[in-house]
Amino acid sequence: MRRDFEYLVMGDKPGTNSAPGRSYNKIRKKFGDEVRFIQHSVYGTETFESAESLAELAKHHGLNVLVFRVVEDFNVG
Repeated sequence: MRRDFEYLVMGDKPGTNSAPGRSYNKIRKKFGDEVRFIQHSVYGTETFESAESLAELAKHHGLNVLVFRVVEDFNVG
């Protein structure tokens, strides 16, 4: 499997089931191709700077955020 990103940014807003569509549009407008939407509230980025900036934006909108570094482990599976 080819890895297109180095960091995962995951966000959750307590008490809601999903982020409003305008949040996704703001992220797309600000980051363009730097950030890749993976699934609901999960984004992949190529750089730590993009991950950190996305996390700060999400926190500004009231989300709880975690940032993970992606590591390949060839012994899994």
